[in-house]
Amino acid sequence: MKKDFWINQAFFQASWPACVIGAAYGLLWPGLLVVGAFAAWQLRPGRIHDRDPLAVALFVGTGLVLETIWVQSGLLRYALPWPAPGTAPLWLLLLWLALGLTVNHSLASFRERWRLLALLAVFGSPMSYLAASRFGAVDWLAPWWLVVLAVGPVWGLVVGLLFRTVDRVPSERLPGAGAVGSR
Repeated sequence: MKKDFWINQAFFQASWPACVIGAAYGLLWPGLLVVGAFAAWQLRPGRIHDRDPLAVALFVGTGLVLETIWVQSGLLRYALPWPAPGTAPLWLLLLWLALGLTVNHSLASFRERWRLLALLAVFGSPMSYLAASRFGAVDWLAPWWLVVLAVGPVWGLVVGLLFRTVDRVPSERLPGAGAVGSR
């Protein structure tokens, strides 16, 4: 595999502990540093994929809505609820941004197999939220079974469809189509 694949995946894997453990300790800067470096590296001219801005916008926008719903519904509460309590915190949106930066790179094979990714997210997302709760970054306010039944299937559906959507938007509808190279 190419070096760029592994660098993309390493940044993605480093994003979760930087954001989650940082938030658990009331620190935003570790997530900003790691995800900011990830974005700077991935979005450089010559490395950026023409669908990266679309993927990032879709993932961050969806993350804002979905994570705010979890808070507003009383399902979850997040540590370091900045910039506004009652909404998705910035550290969590950084994780959505990091995921969006993988769609056309280290996780690109899932664009064709989005159903498999959806299935993996059904099981993996509750485990991620559970691990984050063990660090103190997330509080499960509802019974565990309700959180698992809400988060898992919704995450599976949403993330699977986002991966599929990034590939389905016609190239001519992308801003600056043809201006940046497809990789």
